[in-house]
Amino acid sequence: MEITFLGSVGEVGKSAILIKSDKTRILLDYGIKPNDEPEFPAHIAPKDLDAVVITHAHLDHSGAAPLLYMDEGPKLYSTSMSLKTCEILLEDFLRLSGYYVPYEYLEVEYMFGRAKSVYYREPIRIKDVEIELLDAGHIPGSAQVVINADKRLLFTGDINPIKTRLLKGADISQTDVDAVIIESTYAKEAHENRLELEKQFVEECYRVVEDGGIVLVPAFSVGRSQEMLCILTVQNFKHMLSTDGMAIKMLDLYLKEGKEFIANYDLLEKVRKRVNIVSGKKERKRVLEHPGVIVCPAGMLKGGPAAYYVQHIANDKSSAIFLVSYQIPGTPGALLVSEKKLMINGKEVPVKARVEHFLFSSHAGQKELQALLKSFNPGTKVFTVHGDGDSCEVLADWARKECSLDAVAPSLRMTYKL
Repeated sequence: MEITFLGSVGEVGKSAILIKSDKTRILLDYGIKPNDEPEFPAHIAPKDLDAVVITHAHLDHSGAAPLLYMDEGPKLYSTSMSLKTCEILLEDFLRLSGYYVPYEYLEVEYMFGRAKSVYYREPIRIKDVEIELLDAGHIPGSAQVVINADKRLLFTGDINPIKTRLLKGADISQTDVDAVIIESTYAKEAHENRLELEKQFVEECYRVVEDGGIVLVPAFSVGRSQEMLCILTVQNFKHMLSTDGMAIKMLDLYLKEGKEFIANYDLLEKVRKRVNIVSGKKERKRVLEHPGVIVCPAGMLKGGPAAYYVQHIANDKSSAIFLVSYQIPGTPGALLVSEKKLMINGKEVPVKARVEHFLFSSHAGQKELQALLKSFNPGTKVFTVHGDGDSCEVLADWARKECSLDAVAPSLRMTYKL
């Protein structure tokens, strides 16, 4: 078995890994780095591929995949939820792009015409290779990939072993492998206890709303918005609770198709009955007239309904903006957290509303990554990917020293033979 890294080495974004056996070539993910102008992974010819496996729908894992379907293209495998979510995100990406994207809706359509949905733990045979998807606990439908050929390989994709209000946590049972490719996003940062973080978040929401303010919770439309609504609902938050934009579309998708993928489906049904669904400008104005919590995208304030709401509450000292996700440097959310300023009409404007950052991550933290690495047999080959700065090197070094694993932070376009 040979492994070639076409992206996501020493950075978060452009996930793309080529696996080659004697007879088969399988591409694991083909994502972009969604900057102001998106970056793409190293090129690979579709005719050279037997299959593509998408671990989950986020654009840093799926956003370049339509490039492989300018013609018929290889067979595409993923979970049903990832395929449905991916279709929504790709169409939204094309619709909102203010820059050139080297594919169009037609290629997206071709891509899903070649797609086959796969259940977790359903063996799929591709020539001399067998693949199997395991729950990754990252977003609904996310998967790890186990590849069985002459060697046995596990690709974690983006993984979260911790149970949340929305997801039951990753399946971490498959540790008897020859090699593992593991994400390194939080190799240097431990996460706060999630239940303690939930409690703190809800208490602070109460404090703001009961003083007559509005809490805006900018949250990713895929997974995070629904999780925050679940947290507030399960804690019996008694004040007005609203959601808007694509968060509604994803909530309805999870309710329609998500029984296999959602940890507490009954809670999600309760959320749908409990939450105020905002549609249209008139309703947005009405929501801003009353104290309450508004949960909506975009999670880093790069557009979406949150960009509308934040301008209306930025000068209100009684209101608050509670960011609940990682904020990429250079985004409006990052500027807000670091300097308590917003870009409005091209100018940096001081924000009078309260600003807090609650890091509800959908990735394994340092403690979880280290626990996972400890579960592999000494001598197992480990490749650390999907980490900014020196995170990949740090995790590989820890794996070598603390677990006696044969760990390396791979280089771009390098091929490693097992």
